[in-house]
Amino acid sequence: MSAEFQNDLPLKGQRILVTREEGPDHSLSESLTQLGAEVHIHPLISIQPPDSWDSFDQQINHINQIDWLVFTSRNGVIFTFQRLAELNLLNEIFQSLRIACIGPATAEALLQEGLETDLIPGLYQSEGLIQEFQKIKPDGLCFWLVQAEAPRSILQKELIKMNAEVVTSTVYCNRMPQMDFSPLLELIRLKKLDWIVFASASAVKNLSSIIPQEWGKTWSSNLKVACLGEITKNTAFEQGLNVEVQPEVQNFEHLATAISDYVSKQAQRI
Repeated sequence: MSAEFQNDLPLKGQRILVTREEGPDHSLSESLTQLGAEVHIHPLISIQPPDSWDSFDQQINHINQIDWLVFTSRNGVIFTFQRLAELNLLNEIFQSLRIACIGPATAEALLQEGLETDLIPGLYQSEGLIQEFQKIKPDGLCFWLVQAEAPRSILQKELIKMNAEVVTSTVYCNRMPQMDFSPLLELIRLKKLDWIVFASASAVKNLSSIIPQEWGKTWSSNLKVACLGEITKNTAFEQGLNVEVQPEVQNFEHLATAISDYVSKQAQRI
């Protein structure tokens, strides 16, 4: 890559903190790097299997009682199929079910496992699923929600109000990483970051929990924030962060592009 081309990259000179664990595809950090950003990866959540698979395994043994399988995140899909592999079960065990996914990224993860999604809401959060399920009249149907530990409860509560039967299984947990955060705090203290990128509300809360109290509420005044998802954005606002970017399409490619578009527009105003 020529120096001239590098200077033309839209995120040249932008120092961006990525707060998620990067998977084998490195999709977010690579997208940002290809656009010219200087990327710092400091995971603020660690995605881990649940302490117990008992609930999940029990529902697998009663799969014929389930009408709808509901995935509320991409991680839910990934850990579900990892567990199926551990149990030496084939993906076909779900073929008799109707499957709902909270958004396109979740549906894409499901497609990679060889299964198609029957329902994706227009609004990529629990409220969107509720709106869609209201249309199908879930009275008497059984919904299996596979989800994170301590999820938002609104979907389960609203389905029960609609006289649906709801069973839930925890298939992954968001944990605080066991690591030394002093290098990350030093980057923030010395103002060596321009952006923080959050892909989950848990990461937002975890960052707030490690910020020294003596820094007060102005520690983030020089930082811009990009969020994936409405819930993440709202949590960032609640923590006093300046959210500048939230892509309409909730995936990492669109998140990187949205940051690039924002920076380009700001440069044109100078």
